[in-house]
Amino acid sequence: MKAPLPLRIAYLDGRRFQRLLLGGISRLVGERGYLDRINVFPVPDGDTGTNLALTFTAVGERLTATSTRHAGELLTAAADAALDGARGNSGAIFAQYLQGLSESLAGHERVRPEELALALATAENFARSAIQNPAEGTVLTVMRDIAAAVAPGQLPENSDFPTLLTALLQRAREAVATTRRTLASMRDAGVEDAGARGLLVLLEGMADALQPGLAPAVSAVEDGDPSARSAADLGHTGPLEHRYCTECLITAPKVDRDALRSELAGIGSSVVVVGSASKARLHVHVNDPVAAFRIARRYGKVSAEKADDMERQERSLKADGRRVAIVADSGADLPPAIWDKFGIQMVPLRVNFGSESHLDKVGMTAAGFWTELNRNPEHPKTSQPPPGDFRRAYELLSSHFEHVVAVSLTSRLSGTYQAAQSAASRMSKPDQLTVVDSKGVSVGHGLVMLCAAENAQAGKSPAEVVAAAEQSAACTRTYGAVPDLRYAVRGGRIPQPWRWLARRLPLGFLLGIDAKGGIKIRGILRRGGDLVSALIRLATQDRLLKSGSTPLRLAIAHANAPEGAEALRLACVAAFPNLESILVSDLGPAYSVHAGPGTLALSVQEYQPPA
Repeated sequence: MKAPLPLRIAYLDGRRFQRLLLGGISRLVGERGYLDRINVFPVPDGDTGTNLALTFTAVGERLTATSTRHAGELLTAAADAALDGARGNSGAIFAQYLQGLSESLAGHERVRPEELALALATAENFARSAIQNPAEGTVLTVMRDIAAAVAPGQLPENSDFPTLLTALLQRAREAVATTRRTLASMRDAGVEDAGARGLLVLLEGMADALQPGLAPAVSAVEDGDPSARSAADLGHTGPLEHRYCTECLITAPKVDRDALRSELAGIGSSVVVVGSASKARLHVHVNDPVAAFRIARRYGKVSAEKADDMERQERSLKADGRRVAIVADSGADLPPAIWDKFGIQMVPLRVNFGSESHLDKVGMTAAGFWTELNRNPEHPKTSQPPPGDFRRAYELLSSHFEHVVAVSLTSRLSGTYQAAQSAASRMSKPDQLTVVDSKGVSVGHGLVMLCAAENAQAGKSPAEVVAAAEQSAACTRTYGAVPDLRYAVRGGRIPQPWRWLARRLPLGFLLGIDAKGGIKIRGILRRGGDLVSALIRLATQDRLLKSGSTPLRLAIAHANAPEGAEALRLACVAAFPNLESILVSDLGPAYSVHAGPGTLALSVQEYQPPA
């Protein structure tokens, strides 16, 4: 019996486009790990697969909730979702590609093959024009070549969609293969351009959804093959020209994308500005994210700010024998050198002055916070990172490591732990992540994070790293001396019965974090009193030592009070004879909002080095 002939498909309506796109998205998400591992251009930060997966997951969620049969309406919904959900350089380029498709086909209830072929050329022009310095040998080359392969006169007359997609796939495979030898970064690493490969995977998934068997799935490299991690190691040997991958959304009645793109080119590289007349997403690599956000605010209302530390990200993805990656929210206060040394990924909290939102420690440094506090009449507020920020960090790290351990700010004082848990539950592989409640704040949180990072660097198993972090949380105590309660009153972070007293008397508080991660008032300070002696007295009375010889690791944070921090450090050296080390850090902006200037924090940890 002969096999049935394939169906002739002469048009795509909204339902058919939906099925094709969802099939492509499913295939693309499945290749996330491989695309991450071959990502070496424009920088080897190993995140193209994660960025494309998150971008198109947002598209898929919007399409699943859309029931229109109108092809143009469906593509408009897809393009809008891509713009809102775009992540990274690759996500922004694909968002603009979809924008070009949607604008070309906006009025089409049904789309014929020749109409889609013409729209692909428009989409390629949209994507290319969004980039300040477009490079050949990338996804742009593949977009151009597949449009040329189906241009008028290239296909037989009256071709249907299987014929069109077969031609697209053939040319896409040829074009992707050429990316191995066009740019030096891909030649040296021996890999294809990750974005170009992503487009091919998307097309293959769409073709197979249209006609099963037209493009069967073939995994280029088995997920988890350690040899595939070498691309990030081969990609770069010196410091990056620009450290932060910076993004945000801008909305205004009219956004001048060309002017914005030109202005951003003056401060950074890899500039991509995409969107519509009233909404734009910018992507730029800079050394100062604050400067990029400042420029963006001149063009409209800014939201969805993100700034990834690519240098730290690249270091964290090096194949150094670690099985476990560590991530923490910015509530962990330790010197930046510690985060860099251990390649710990940071998810920033938000610090908000009125309608302006800043990324804690990234979009706003400690010094920048005090400057803004003195300048801005609005008292700042704080908020937890959105779950999407956690999810991106988790997905990226899980594509490179056996397991991810997220060390969170205490669950008793913030919704950050719940946001981290929510993101973990939505991961593609949730069993690859464990969220540990540090039961601490500031430097206490930081010391628990450091313990986890040390054990991960020592090559410990996921279970051993989690156990070490949880044990260190139980053996860490944190104390704070807040000399001026007016900031805590404004932020609403002190108990109601104390607010009346705080407003009327020149008092400060001695605070302690209990074993469950809750905050306790441990004493009252007269404003201008001796904070150092009070903290030393509190810490020496409370520390839980197994014996007098137990090594102690201490950490100090200060709110714009370096002299006070140094005095506290010297007092600790005298008070604790069995010191292993003392770390000194700025108190992060997210805590300084409520603590105010002059605050000192001290954390004491019974130190257990990795065996």
